[in-house]
Amino acid sequence: MELRHLRYFVAVAEALNFRKAARRLSVSAAALSQQVADLENELGLKLLNRNSRRVEITEVGRVFLSGARRTLVGAQEAVSQAQEAARGERGRLAIGSIHLVHAFLPDALARFRERFPLVEVTVLNMDNRTQVEALENGRIMIGIGYAGSDLAESESLTVTPLLRCSFSIACAEHRWPAKRARPKLADFREDNFLTPCTEAGDEYMHLVRTVCQRDAGFEPHFLTLGNSLESLLSMVAAGRGVLLSPEILSRHRTIGVSFHVLDGAKEKFEMLLIRKKCSEPATVDNFVKILKESVRQNQKQMERTPAPITGIDRRKLCLISPSSIE
Repeated sequence: MELRHLRYFVAVAEALNFRKAARRLSVSAAALSQQVADLENELGLKLLNRNSRRVEITEVGRVFLSGARRTLVGAQEAVSQAQEAARGERGRLAIGSIHLVHAFLPDALARFRERFPLVEVTVLNMDNRTQVEALENGRIMIGIGYAGSDLAESESLTVTPLLRCSFSIACAEHRWPAKRARPKLADFREDNFLTPCTEAGDEYMHLVRTVCQRDAGFEPHFLTLGNSLESLLSMVAAGRGVLLSPEILSRHRTIGVSFHVLDGAKEKFEMLLIRKKCSEPATVDNFVKILKESVRQNQKQMERTPAPITGIDRRKLCLISPSSIE
């Protein structure tokens, strides 16, 4: 039995006339009659009573007609849903992300939800290494990480730049008063550098150590506290230490915390998109386009809005050209 058998039977049952049904289906009446007869023979059931003058549907045929209609509707829905999935309008999107994307990811997710409400979105906080593993085993479909050695180890993934900006230091307001000149990283060599007690902690420590050694020539002293950006900033406000972060987080308001773009810093923070090299669902491409829009919008807002926190220099924020993201 094929779907065309059901379509032919439904057309005849609704028209109760083979010629009318044949015209509707653009087939010959003889071919239509034979297809319906084949269906009855396959089922071993009498669906229609017919003679030279009239066609009547049997009681068995009425029951079968109801099921045939549901099957045809279901088949059409399946086709429509598959087409929607091919366009990225339906399906799922699993995203792996570092914690340092608060400035633009919520906006991107809201825009994506508005445009593609039938896509089920999941966001998981992961460090670079976990994102690579999750992409390779299919747990996530796109990753948002930052420049690190772990990303160079996989040959099955492609990494493209999303954002490049200066580093800033978050410290308690009393630690570096606004009236003082912009600080250098070396000014904090005696401070504790706070790091999260999560799986991303080791990777973040490596990043901070690299920046401190290359920019200021000292080995930072780490203090592991908190499991989120909010908790770390609370510890900064309490005077427990400082937090090295990308400048893009300078809009993250926290009472008692000042952000200062580091003066004379050589290192830059690079945020990256991590994707599979093989073909991906259209949902990934759709999200990447919206993500770039949100990053662009965030940059424009920073250029228009006066600095909400001490020490911000927006001229050092640099958005990677969207044309460089495939």
